[in-house]
Amino acid sequence: MTYFDLFKIISEPWISVSGIKKIARCSRENAIRIRNAIEQEIISSGKTLPQCKTKYVPTRLVLEYLNLDVNYIADMANQEKKVLSL
Repeated sequence: MTYFDLFKIISEPWISVSGIKKIARCSRENAIRIRNAIEQEIISSGKTLPQCKTKYVPTRLVLEYLNLDVNYIADMANQEKKVLSL
């Protein structure tokens, strides 16, 4: 996965298990564990999540959980875009 692909995924406000799998490069089971840990953190703080068929969590919290630097990813995606446009 390129930085540009990664940037497109993390640019969305909410992320599902499939998105977590891609950015964490892990199995579905591990992505579900990550999502569940974030869900529990949200619920224990007294907040709620939207109820829908596919469970989503805030992308910002996933990035914090995985300790990913959004600014670095954005810079690298910009550089990739410049190189590809040459």
